[in-house]
Amino acid sequence: MKESKNEFKYASRACRKSQQKCKADAIAEALQNRSPKTFWQSLRKSKKPWLPSTVGGETGNKAVTVMWSKQFSALLNSSKNCGIGNFVHQNIISHGNVEGIDELMCNSFKIKSLLHKLPLNCAAGKDGIFAEHIFYADSRACNHLSTLFNVCLMHGKIPQECIQTVIVPICKNKNGNISDAGNYRPVSLATIISKLFEHYILSCISPLLATTDNQFGFKPKHATDMCIFLLKQTVSYNVNKDTPVFSAF
Repeated sequence: MKESKNEFKYASRACRKSQQKCKADAIAEALQNRSPKTFWQSLRKSKKPWLPSTVGGETGNKAVTVMWSKQFSALLNSSKNCGIGNFVHQNIISHGNVEGIDELMCNSFKIKSLLHKLPLNCAAGKDGIFAEHIFYADSRACNHLSTLFNVCLMHGKIPQECIQTVIVPICKNKNGNISDAGNYRPVSLATIISKLFEHYILSCISPLLATTDNQFGFKPKHATDMCIFLLKQTVSYNVNKDTPVFSAF
């Protein structure tokens, strides 16, 4: 086991050292083969992303971080004193055990069946745990996770460490003004534990969820192109009947 770990460590180190060489060889090969499209694609991929020194009128890493914190807190309505959590918690206590809570109890087999839904090769959350850590972990990890989920269901509370997220600003238009704070959108990096818990809750309640035929987004086997097709068909039908069509956005 120790020799395998050393071999893996040395192989990873060799890959990191040869990474730049491999990129340079790919660019040179594309240039030699007179393939301008492949050449420019390889060249763009080899460039490191350039970050502006000033964003939203603030300069410096610390000042920009504080600016993002204030902007995203106001944008996402972050509040710790809304009182809703206490209201739900008191209702759970007053009603005792929730009816049907036994049917929601989790087990290790259910966790194993949901592992394929985890997004691999993605950034980790605040806890630093990647999806690969759980996906390739020993089967005993599923036992611990099922126990954690059952405790959360029984007490109606999720540990704070599991629901903390890292908000990363992503540039909307790279060709626009990258110093404008409005040119960025927030992306939350949730923890893998919370994502797996969400998949489990969704698998339990999805048979009870019903949507209308007018919903096309966030729905399996549906897409927005179906909505566009329906809109075009409706407009075309009314226009052919010489009926006025009005739309509001």
